[in-house]
Amino acid sequence: MRDFEVRDLTPEFGVQITGFDPQAPFDCETLRDLFDRRGVLVFRDLSISHAQQVELCTMLIRAEDESGPRLEDTFYISNRRPKSAAPYGRLQFHSDTMWSSQPFEVLSLYALDVEQPAVPTTFVSAIAAWTRLPAGLRERVRALDALHTAGEVQRGDLTDVLVSTVERPPCTTTPIGHRHPRTGETILYVCEQMTKAVVGLEPGESERLLEELFAILYDPSHHLDHHWRNGDLVVWDNVAVQHGRPNVDTGGPARTLRKFAHPIPPLDRDERPTYRASA
Repeated sequence: MRDFEVRDLTPEFGVQITGFDPQAPFDCETLRDLFDRRGVLVFRDLSISHAQQVELCTMLIRAEDESGPRLEDTFYISNRRPKSAAPYGRLQFHSDTMWSSQPFEVLSLYALDVEQPAVPTTFVSAIAAWTRLPAGLRERVRALDALHTAGEVQRGDLTDVLVSTVERPPCTTTPIGHRHPRTGETILYVCEQMTKAVVGLEPGESERLLEELFAILYDPSHHLDHHWRNGDLVVWDNVAVQHGRPNVDTGGPARTLRKFAHPIPPLDRDERPTYRASA
């Protein structure tokens, strides 16, 4: 059974889904396959509750949590709603909680109150970027690790960038060519907002290598820009896909998005080398 229509958004990743009804039975396996292969699912013109948003996201990653997320865990990305996250500024490309040994596996935003012209969210596929690396560069970084931190990483043009200050920021170290814990695909696992350095390299050499990787990862010809309108639900693989946005102004058009995220489950002891926590 396939009770919705699907259209690719770029040759590499992302699909738009129309005709989907979250209150009716739907084809879970087709959606899971799309999520694993394409990384970003864009649903248009939905009326969806927070509970339904949670159910859809956890279904996509086959999460098994009998207690279930609590409704009071709802939070928002908004320039209007009080106490919301990221109420202003530009966000550099990143994957949420990339600095954690258990980062978010799935991330979603639902447009509750969006006025036009709405600031878009831009996505890049770190899986596709790995395949675009020149062979020599891919072999060079295959054995290297990167250090990611929740603290300040200031690089590039910081005009309008929202920079968070975190006391005693958590960090983690992962391979640059990182294996996806669910699909097994190789990911170019570095980002401009949270990757501090390449482990074992001098600072200058580390930054030059990262800039070389960023040039491929963030090539504008491989961006997917999502232009928000009310009723949009965007769900993406937070491990395989990074996101960023242009500057949001608190005095600009309303932009209130309801967010839900689910972390990767704890790893068994014999699986722990995939993530190597650092002090």
